[in-house]
Amino acid sequence: MRSCVIFLLLIFAVGFALFGTVSIGNSQSVDEVGYAGVKTCAGCHGDRAKGWQTTRHAKALETLKKKSQDNLPGCVKCHVTGFEKDGGYVDQELTPALAGVQCEACHGPAANHAANPMNKKNLIVRPGEMICRECHTKGQDPKFDYANKKRFVHGENQKGGKP
Repeated sequence: MRSCVIFLLLIFAVGFALFGTVSIGNSQSVDEVGYAGVKTCAGCHGDRAKGWQTTRHAKALETLKKKSQDNLPGCVKCHVTGFEKDGGYVDQELTPALAGVQCEACHGPAANHAANPMNKKNLIVRPGEMICRECHTKGQDPKFDYANKKRFVHGENQKGGKP
């Protein structure tokens, strides 16, 4: 098993050295800014991803579907990940893995980071209130309390964790 892992890492390193790019996910190269999706993030950040699954962010697109608003771009952009951005959510047929407000909606596109965990370029390690306020506007969510809500963004099992 260990030799298999070493072999795969060696192939990855050689491919990257020779070509400068390595395909991941949906044939997107790591030279491009792209979205990896929560399942990829869960590979290293399992506790956070598991907690996120218990949140309203995980089910955000479903709330639009219940109201028949899942075809309204102004609504969809705040209920999915990377809408109208390169490599982001397009629709349920083409990019169902990016439905919901996932990690990358707040932390930025992470395909590069997923391919090389040491690469944190373009990541927002500690997103602040301004990121939240892109969707939780005073008009859309007048009672939004950032100080309280940030404690639960990764789910109940992450309560009191890092913002």
